[in-house]
Amino acid sequence: MKTEFQIKLKTGDMYRFLMYHAYHGASGIFSVVAGLALVLYYVLPVSGGTPNSWIYLLFGVLFLVYQPWTLYTNAVRQVKLNPVFQKPLHYAVSDEGIAVQQGESSAQAGWEQVTKVRETGRSIFVYTGKKNAYIWVKKQLGKQEAQVRALLEKHVPAQKRKMK
Repeated sequence: MKTEFQIKLKTGDMYRFLMYHAYHGASGIFSVVAGLALVLYYVLPVSGGTPNSWIYLLFGVLFLVYQPWTLYTNAVRQVKLNPVFQKPLHYAVSDEGIAVQQGESSAQAGWEQVTKVRETGRSIFVYTGKKNAYIWVKKQLGKQEAQVRALLEKHVPAQKRKMK
């Protein structure tokens, strides 16, 4: 079985990937919990209205706003400045693995190189490293989504796959 499709990443697609990657780990969960705790400490009467209690609010807001803003600016920079994202990437997914081509450049990854697969409401992330992944936007997959799913289920072990 083989299927081919093209993906053109936009800023929003990259931002959603970066947010998923950042907030599905221990540090992302910690930053949300810490930010909420600091804001609640300021808002609730626990702080006792001390003169410096505004610092809790400041740091809480920084925890909750700074990282998403930074991820957004990184997404904008990557999509606008990286030549890989200027044109669509052509993917060929088969029993042999995943082949990617753009112009004269091409790369290939065997199924043994896939470390995990994650699915969100809008995308499928096929990781080939700790921070590197193919980002497949479902809208752009179109009719090939069923074939892509079948190939992922066939070649990626269940413990490495979290798909809806």
